[in-house]
Amino acid sequence: MSQFLPEAFHVVHVALTFIGGGSVLGFIGRLHRRRQENFEDKVLVMFENSQNQLWRTAEGIHSDYIRECLKDVPMWVILPPQPPGLKWRLRTVPFQVRHVWRMNFFMPSLKKVEKTVLSLWKRGLLLRDQTKPQYYKLKP
Repeated sequence: MSQFLPEAFHVVHVALTFIGGGSVLGFIGRLHRRRQENFEDKVLVMFENSQNQLWRTAEGIHSDYIRECLKDVPMWVILPPQPPGLKWRLRTVPFQVRHVWRMNFFMPSLKKVEKTVLSLWKRGLLLRDQTKPQYYKLKP
């Protein structure tokens, strides 16, 4: 199975190159790399902005993303002042739609954050705690 995937990709690449689609695959690959680099930059900025917390985990970075998605939601949407009725439910629909949109399209998964933090550590941009390997901090 491990040999099949590269061979299949090569066959598809040759076929698309013959019909002019190799540049399309290259463009999609460049877009994916650029998106990953932008995400790595955002993670590094989150490490820079946490001066009071020196050691961070991937779960903490993921929580920061959730906080960014929820920071502009008013308190009356999260905790209604009285038992919710139809009027309250209708007023919260735009916030719910925006929340679903952000969580599905802009919120990275915890697994992606963990892989990114690990790759930044392997590249030497982060330090890892010796006693607790899930904790990282920005290299001085």
